[in-house]
Amino acid sequence: MGIYTSGKIFGVKIYTFDDDDISYTLFERKYDVIMNNEQMKEAFLFYTELHDKNNVRFKIYTEFSSTYDKDNENYMDWHPISLSYFENIYSNL
Repeated sequence: MGIYTSGKIFGVKIYTFDDDDISYTLFERKYDVIMNNEQMKEAFLFYTELHDKNNVRFKIYTEFSSTYDKDNENYMDWHPISLSYFENIYSNL
């Protein structure tokens, strides 16, 4: 039982926090279909061109399913990912 992601990527968010733990979105793209390679390259290029990469974080917009939902309907939401996951997925295009 639990909440599971499909692993399909429909969007990406690159963000950071200031000293007061306020979140600031640096880059965000969200699509109705799975991201293609060009869209992923755009996100990776944005990241590589950042001057200050300290405290940069990542989320993907993905599909979830839950065993707690009696109707078993999928839903979309943001899911945090690590820098290494981001680099592994987005740099290999």
